[in-house]
Amino acid sequence: MTNASDAPIADAELRELLDRARAHDDPQLARLLTSYVTLRRVTADVIAAIEAKEGGAAVARSPLFLRARELSGALPR
Repeated sequence: MTNASDAPIADAELRELLDRARAHDDPQLARLLTSYVTLRRVTADVIAAIEAKEGGAAVARSPLFLRARELSGALPR
């Protein structure tokens, strides 16, 4: 069972937080959020590449890959 605090932050929430950081002139928070979004996108791309190369079963068997897919916001294939 996934706790609400464990759930990935929705893209809309991330955009809102980034807008708020920029509006409050908080460049450190803006950089942190930008880095998080970038890492999330890269993670989703890596999971997709593993699924394409090794098949979805390789990801489904690995709790680490499943959690990475969940946190990246990527949908199962």
